[in-house]
Parts: sequence; C-alpha cells; structure tokens
Amino acid sequence: MKDLKLLCVLGMLAILAACSTTENRSMSESIGYVTKSGGQIWKSGFGDCWKHSGWTEASSHPDCGGAAPSPAPMEKEQTGYFWSDDQDRDGVIDANDRCPFTPEGIKVDSNGCALDDDGDGVPNYLDKCPGTPAGTVVDTNGCGLALVKLSGIHFKFDSSALTADAKGILDRAVSSIKANSSQNLVVEGHTDSTGPDTYNLGLSQRRAESVVNYLVSKGVNGSRLNAKGLGENSPAASNNTREGRAANRRVEIYAR
Repeated sequence: MKDLKLLCVLGMLAILAACSTTENRSMSESIGYVTKSGGQIWKSGFGDCWKHSGWTEASSHPDCGGAAPSPAPMEKEQTGYFWSDDQDRDGVIDANDRCPFTPEGIKVDSNGCALDDDGDGVPNYLDKCPGTPAGTVVDTNGCGLALVKLSGIHFKFDSSALTADAKGILDRAVSSIKANSSQNLVVEGHTDSTGPDTYNLGLSQRRAESVVNYLVSKGVNGSRLNAKGLGENSPAASNNTREGRAANRRVEIYAR
C-alpha cells in the first residue's frame, strides 16, 4: 500500500514537472532557451544555459555566450537643404522647370526661368541696362545695340548740320537698313550737360531729325524712322571730363 502511494506521488510530480516544462518552453520559444516560471533561463551547475529545439544561432542570448544585439543605427543628421526633384533649387520641380540650370539664389518665374522685367531676352541678374524699351535689339549685356553711332564731331558746332564724315557713315549703313525692311528704327539724339536743359533737348531733337531726313533722302522709308531727342538725360559717360562730354554728344540709331 505504501508503495502504491509513493508511485501516485511520483506520478503527480512528473505530471507537474511536464506541465511546468511545457509552460516554460512556450514562454521561451522567442529566445530559444528553457526558462523558469519567472522568465529566467535555466542553467546547469556548470553555468550552461539549457537550450530547446527552437534555439538558433540568431537567438543566442548574451548571458549564454551570445553576442549582444546590435543597437539600431542612429539616423544621420541632415545638413543644409536638398531637393531631389529640383536640381537647381529654385522652387520649381524639374518636371515643370523650363530653365533647369538657373544659378542658385536667382529669382525665377513660375516656369523656373530667371526674371526678365524688360523682356529683352537677357535675365535681370545679367542685364546691365534694365528697363530697355520693348522691342529694342540688345547685346549680351541687355543694352541696346546701336546700328549706327554718330559722335559729336559729326555735326557742325552748335548745329544739326551733318558733316561729310557723318554722311559717309550713314551712306554705308543705308544698304543694311534697307535690307531689314521689317525693322523700325529709332534715331536718338543726345547732348552733354553744357548749357540749359531746354536748349540741349531741342538741339538733340534737331540732330536726330537731321539724320532721319538724310536717310529718307537715300531711299529709306520714312515711316520706319522715329526721331527722338533726349537732351542730356541719358549720358553715355561722365560729363565731368572733356572726353566724357564728347562721348555724350551723339546720335544713335536702334532697331525696335
């Protein structure tokens, strides 16, 4: 009878141990080791961890000779600005940018092109002559490209009469002017700052008209020509020197 009781006790202990082991195994599946009820890993008397069939190299625990898990990589700090779809960084994405290589910092329109307020084809940041009248033929600096230039020495002193040299220059320009019959021309007269403003304005107008009349006499259609006296208001050089004043006494012909 005593033997039977002993067998019953041993059987119950075995059942409890099996249940405990099953529970511990289910709790330890994620780490690959047999664990105690509190979650601690079972170790032998020699300090070896008890592994179960679910153990893999990847599940090795640092307390059992495995490597500690690598820390998550820290996100690299971003410095400056970068737009992967806006290579010139003008605020207009490349898909809509008609001028994709605009220098950084230049103001652009909705198409991504540098602003050109006077519409002469030279953007503001390169234009050395902003405000050029519409239609003026300009050079790469955005300044009006004069077809003909007559300096002050091509007019008689204090007069609108053309000298022989001035007529020769105009004669050589006539063929080119006639060849571009679609171009309208503005003949601008200028003076230096010597003398009253009103007088200078009148003299510049008379000299511009003198050039127009000469071109018409050579067969240029007068409807294409417009004489415009500007007096001393648009100097090409300083009026503080003799050379500068000479440069300011001029008549220039522009295509517009």
